[in-house]
Amino acid sequence: MNEIEWGAAAMLLFAAAWTDLTTMRIPNALNAGFAVAGLLYQGIVDGSVGLGYAIFGALAGMLPLGLLLLLKGMGGGDVKWFGAFGIWAGAGITLQLVVWSILIAGVIAVAVALMKAPLIKRMARKIPWPWGEHPTAVARGVKFRSCWQLCRLSGSLDSR
Repeated sequence: MNEIEWGAAAMLLFAAAWTDLTTMRIPNALNAGFAVAGLLYQGIVDGSVGLGYAIFGALAGMLPLGLLLLLKGMGGGDVKWFGAFGIWAGAGITLQLVVWSILIAGVIAVAVALMKAPLIKRMARKIPWPWGEHPTAVARGVKFRSCWQLCRLSGSLDSR
């Protein structure tokens, strides 16, 4: 990846992270805009080789996560984001990011599941949980609140 590709991938990452944290969504317009720009860039800079690079990169992000989407393990915005990222970053880096993302999500899921275990539940309830209902209090899943909501709840956005 060259500096332009790194810069575009970084802008996509920060824009998606911001919108996901504040709205719990990754807009289609963001993903589509970066995907189209990436295809144009790769095609102009490297011709058909660049377009092949972009398509394999998109597939590297979308296929494994598309399977998780079918299993209801993640949202569609994430799948489209990884596809747009893959267009800019290529298949190798995108697959590495997919693997690390799945591993980290798995560790988080195990930690949340352990909080519901009878022996750990009492101790887990003492852990502050700013993302909505505490995982020990809900029957299925954990509902997360956006950063904006968390700031408002904590009072850090109060003008006092």
